[in-house]
Amino acid sequence: MADPVEDDFVQDSVQRDQSNEYDEEMTLLVDAVFRLERAVARIGAMRLQPWRMTLSGYAAMRVIERRPNLSLAQLSRRCFVKPQTMTRIVANLSDAGYIKRTVSPGNERAMSLTLTARGRDVLHEMDSEVLKINETLSENLPGGDRARLIGLLHDSAVAVEREIASFE
Repeated sequence: MADPVEDDFVQDSVQRDQSNEYDEEMTLLVDAVFRLERAVARIGAMRLQPWRMTLSGYAAMRVIERRPNLSLAQLSRRCFVKPQTMTRIVANLSDAGYIKRTVSPGNERAMSLTLTARGRDVLHEMDSEVLKINETLSENLPGGDRARLIGLLHDSAVAVEREIASFE
């Protein structure tokens, strides 16, 4: 059975191809990446709904687990979100009892973030749901292509981040 969303995407792509006002191949790449990002965010929210969590909150918890005692600013950089967004995420995680905020040992004005025992347990429960998303993403990739795609996406992200830095 045809996927109506896929059919709309293909139809839109064909219409854009006919206008040929700009580099269609590059625009299609941006369209595909944006579509994938939105789809992953939606399935992440659905899979993590039992914990009232988003992939951004999950990612923050994962970073805090690997790198305890990060400041809010460090965490926001590692999660690729604005400090204001991370402030909201951290407040939600703290309210849920998943993280603990304490005064940073190196800077009395900064907060240090660590997972609570409950946060670690919940994070490990959510891992299986996030792995299912990974499996879905990998379904269409033969063995070696997965590692190659991860590398290419990483390199592309670094290139875009360099461009962002040139604007700041």
